[in-house]
Amino acid sequence: MRFVKCLRFLSVLTGCLALVALAGPVRADSPRVISIEEHWELRLAEPDPDRSAPQITMVMSPTGDVNGLHFLFTLNHNTVPDYVPGGVQVQLWDGGTFVQSHSAHNGTALWRSEEVVTWTQRISLQDSHVAFQVRDGDSQTWGTFGGDELSLSATTSLSGLNAYRPSVSLSESQVGYAQNRVGSLTLTKLIWVTDDGQTHEQDAPIPIDTSLDN
Repeated sequence: MRFVKCLRFLSVLTGCLALVALAGPVRADSPRVISIEEHWELRLAEPDPDRSAPQITMVMSPTGDVNGLHFLFTLNHNTVPDYVPGGVQVQLWDGGTFVQSHSAHNGTALWRSEEVVTWTQRISLQDSHVAFQVRDGDSQTWGTFGGDELSLSATTSLSGLNAYRPSVSLSESQVGYAQNRVGSLTLTKLIWVTDDGQTHEQDAPIPIDTSLDN
């Protein structure tokens, strides 16, 4: 993903890498991170329902890259196994290999001017499984969305989520089509839970620059 303002992008990554307990190297005696939530806000400008525009693809990984298991959440379109306009879809990938997906609100495209869409992306570890879920979704077009219908899981050898980096989500997620129809796409908050029972919270907000070079 190419950003117009490289310095702004580097500033965003620097802010992300400064997040407590999620950015720097994890000590051997650090508590294990067992769940992570990213809270997102999408502000539309003037969507075009006839073209299912704009189209957004979010990426979240339990590790510091997308070379292994990672998750996608697509808004206003489905991409696998075939393209479908409108709706939302969660996808599980292993590197470049597609594994599985779940969809909701198929065919229903965003259409309200200046609509605000909010949702939470959550990765959690339990019993040798890593799970991804979109939850607490809210929009005028789709109403409430998320939960079991937008959940995926896979077996994993990970013992914790301490290798997670918010910079992966920020650099890999993008408005892939009709960027001019998006006002902003912002990571508003991070919440993570450790195996000692502690819940930690970091307010962002960190915007993704939705303007790309021509």
